[in-house]
Amino acid sequence: MIDALANLHFLRPAWLLLIIPFALMSVMQWRRRDLSRQWEPVIAAHLLPRMIVPGSQRRLFSPFGVSILLSPLVVIAIAGPSWTRGDSPFAQDSAALVIAVDLSESMDSTDLQPTRLQRARDKILQLAESRGDAYTALLAYAGTGHTVLPLSNDSTVLLHYLDALRVGMLPRRGKAPESVVDSAMALLAQRSGGTLLIVGDGASDESADAFARLRETGDVQLLVWGMGRSQEELDADAARGLHSRAQPLQEEQLRAIADAADGYYRRLSADDSDLRDIQRRINRHYQLSEDSSRPWVDGGYHLLPLIMLLFVLWFRAGWVLRW
Repeated sequence: MIDALANLHFLRPAWLLLIIPFALMSVMQWRRRDLSRQWEPVIAAHLLPRMIVPGSQRRLFSPFGVSILLSPLVVIAIAGPSWTRGDSPFAQDSAALVIAVDLSESMDSTDLQPTRLQRARDKILQLAESRGDAYTALLAYAGTGHTVLPLSNDSTVLLHYLDALRVGMLPRRGKAPESVVDSAMALLAQRSGGTLLIVGDGASDESADAFARLRETGDVQLLVWGMGRSQEELDADAARGLHSRAQPLQEEQLRAIADAADGYYRRLSADDSDLRDIQRRINRHYQLSEDSSRPWVDGGYHLLPLIMLLFVLWFRAGWVLRW
């Protein structure tokens, strides 16, 4: 009830101005019903109170009384009161998602067994399975970004392309997640927005500037999924005699990317908590985007039965003569 009152507004507020002529007509009709005013020009003032017999002229249940109630209802119905949203004509089965996977050399590190890339594949596979046939695209980047699979709701195709990703398969070395921003925005524009998920272990200090553009487009959400172990964890492993060929996870740079776009950074976890967190944020963004595109429902139609019922009174014999 509180939410309905907070959302109450009029779809056609200009029609509320109709209340002005209705109010003027009501005032004029009220003055006509005043017998004292009607006979003032004819009967002397000291005789007028004794010449007029008070009767049942001021009945509420009369055409005048009903019109006082009917006029505001008609004006409100025409103005289109609304407090709820209807179904969106552009609603999708689920959120559109673009996944960009880091294929730079550090993703072959073995601090996450068997490698960071394989662990990333496993997490993405679980995410894809939980999303079913939702629209998903796959990008890959190292020194440059490339579209591997455009938006598709065929999860089987996505899994085949994901399995084919290998470190070193892209033409330029490096770590430039910003190189996928343009492609991701173009893909998500086809579905009226969605989520860009960066899956990798680092970025350059200049990467965050490119992601700041996503802040200006409220229909694209940025999530960053960190794959790897920090320098402190690698040092602790070495102290225990566990040696792995790995560069530390660049969490500071990944957080900077997420912060630049008002996004969210989540590091890989051993359990499924990171997966559930990512999935929840993808769905929540979709629900917010869908809600903003849903049209407001015209609630004026709810007043029509009452308005029609009051209009039926005009069919009573002699009703219009009882003003």
